[in-house]
Amino acid sequence: MANINKDHGYHLAALRQACDEEDIEWIEQQHDLSQDKPQADRHHTPVKSPNPKKMKANESQTQNEVSNTVLLNAIQKLVCKFDTQSEHLKSYEFQLQDNTDAVRKVKESVDANTEAVKSVVEDVKRIKTQMATLKKENEALREMCLEHARYKRRWSLLLTGVPEKEGENTREEIIKILTKIIPANAEQLYNTVDTVHRLGQKGRVGDKPRLIVIQFAMRTVRDLVWKMSKEAKFCKEMKIRFREDFCKEDREARKRLWPRVEEARSRGLKAFLKEGYAVIDGRQIKE
Repeated sequence: MANINKDHGYHLAALRQACDEEDIEWIEQQHDLSQDKPQADRHHTPVKSPNPKKMKANESQTQNEVSNTVLLNAIQKLVCKFDTQSEHLKSYEFQLQDNTDAVRKVKESVDANTEAVKSVVEDVKRIKTQMATLKKENEALREMCLEHARYKRRWSLLLTGVPEKEGENTREEIIKILTKIIPANAEQLYNTVDTVHRLGQKGRVGDKPRLIVIQFAMRTVRDLVWKMSKEAKFCKEMKIRFREDFCKEDREARKRLWPRVEEARSRGLKAFLKEGYAVIDGRQIKE
C-alpha cells in the first residue's frame, strides 16, 4: 500500500510539471476523493465488522482504478495539448519559411541595388573627369575666340559726336575728317579705309548721333589715327572723339576695373586699362 501511494505521489508531481493550473487542481481533487474514507455513523445500528483483509484489498483496487483513470485523463489532455502545440509549431515553421524567403528576396534586391549604385558611382566619376576635361577645353576655346575677336577689332576705331545728315555718305565724311588729323591725302585714305557704318537704328531728328565704326585695311594707319587723334585740335573743335573698339567681355571687364584704376591714380600710382585687364604700378590685374 505504501508503494502504491508513493508511486501515485510521484505521478502527481510529474503531472504538475506537465499540466497547467486547472488540470492540476482537477487531478488533486480526484486524488483527495480517492483518499477519503467513510466515517462511522454513531446513530447507526451496530453491525458486524467486515473482514479487514477484504476491506484493504478493495480499497487498494479502488485507489488503483481511480489513479489509473486520473492518469489516463491527464495523458489524453497532454496528448491533445501536444497535438495543438505541434500544429502551432508547424504554422510557425511555415511563417518562418515565408519570412526567410522574404528576407532572401530583400537581400537579393539590396545586393542588386548596391551593384547599381556602384555602377552609378563609377559613371559619375567618369563624367566628372570628362566634365573637367571639357571645362578646360571650353575655357581654352573661349579664350581663343576672345583673342580672335580682340585681334579683329584692333583694325577698327569708334568715332562719337559726328552729326547725322539725311542721305549722308558716311565713308566720304570720315575720310574728310581723317585728312584733318593725319598727314595723308584723300586718295591714300581711300586705299586704307575699308568700311564705315553707324551702329544701331536711325533715331529721330535731334537725337544723339549714332556711333560710327571705322575698319582700316592697314593696321599702321589705324594706329597712327588713334595716336594723333588724342591731341588733334580739329577733334576738340568738332567735339568728336575716337575710341578703341572692344568686345563685350573686355568692355565689362574694363567697367569693373576702372574704379580700381582711379583709386590707384589718386594715390599717385601709374595705372591704366588695356583690353580686358588693368595695369596698376606695373602689375596686371584681371579681377
